[in-house]
Amino acid sequence: MRDFLNRIRPGLIYALAILLGSSLQFNSQLFSFDIRPDFLLVFPLLAGMRYGPRDGMIIGLICGFFRDYFAGRYFGLGLFVTFLLAWGSGFLPVIRGRLRYVLYAAVIIFTTIFLRFGRAVFSFFAQAEGADNLSFFWFVREMSSDLPLMILMNLIIAAVIVGLHFVLPLYPRAKKSRSGVMINFEPGGPDA
Repeated sequence: MRDFLNRIRPGLIYALAILLGSSLQFNSQLFSFDIRPDFLLVFPLLAGMRYGPRDGMIIGLICGFFRDYFAGRYFGLGLFVTFLLAWGSGFLPVIRGRLRYVLYAAVIIFTTIFLRFGRAVFSFFAQAEGADNLSFFWFVREMSSDLPLMILMNLIIAAVIVGLHFVLPLYPRAKKSRSGVMINFEPGGPDA
């Protein structure tokens, strides 16, 4: 029975985290301001960096689906981008010690900036057809005016997710020695 629970524990914890995180992200009554942390982006990135490309791919697909579904967009681009980022984050070097938190923060900051400016570029070209004097730089500046607050909120939700990982780990703790190299350039996995 214990082996069965150990096998289904990652799926149960992932499902619970995705359901709670998506309700926090898209429930407007929980936050008094318009900026919300992007849990459905941060969680797949952390899953990929912590547990490898397989977990990143699966969680990225599920979170990408929920991102598009709850945002009312067509399925495709958001799902694909979230999947690709989460899967790719699984191929980042596995860093032991406190230095890994710096890597987590850097990836979350870069991804938040990348997606915000990507959305601004797509929105500009969608709206530029009807407006003759719309400046690209003005438009990007307006779209990214709340970017520092968004980055801060994503880092806070990442710290909460990492903290919850210590309380409720997905996989049983590895019993192998922690000696060896500090940075491993092989993809991560549950035992990394």
